[in-house]
Amino acid sequence: MKNRNLPTKLTLLFAVLLTLGTTPAKADVLPPVSISFAPVGLTMDQTARLNLININVANGMLITWRFIDASGFTLAQSTVTLPLGKIVSADFRRTVGPGPLYIRAEVRAQIEIVTPNVPSESLRRSLEVFNNDTGVTTVCMGGAAP
Repeated sequence: MKNRNLPTKLTLLFAVLLTLGTTPAKADVLPPVSISFAPVGLTMDQTARLNLININVANGMLITWRFIDASGFTLAQSTVTLPLGKIVSADFRRTVGPGPLYIRAEVRAQIEIVTPNVPSESLRRSLEVFNNDTGVTTVCMGGAAP
């Protein structure tokens, strides 16, 4: 192994630190905006509906939505591009599957705005729970008008 003297080692260390220091920082890109709704109870004869509208991003925005159960398991999810002024709805209806069947389940909706630098105020959203047979809404959660 070649033995280097102290000035050579310090010069090499300085060159490495100088190279690392020239990496540009990307401070103008914010992490995705995450929006969560409070959990709602959902019976077998009900559907949870998430309604989304882009109110001011002219080029559209990329949205990821998901319905999550009380254990943190993702029940349904998708990614959509939301043009300006367009309303998109996503439904989750419980089905009979493997495992124990509970009369009532806790479900929550979560949204991420994937498009960089788009504030949450640009996305109007609501979550409603309605009865499948009658169409009657039993729960509705939404944001205040800007």
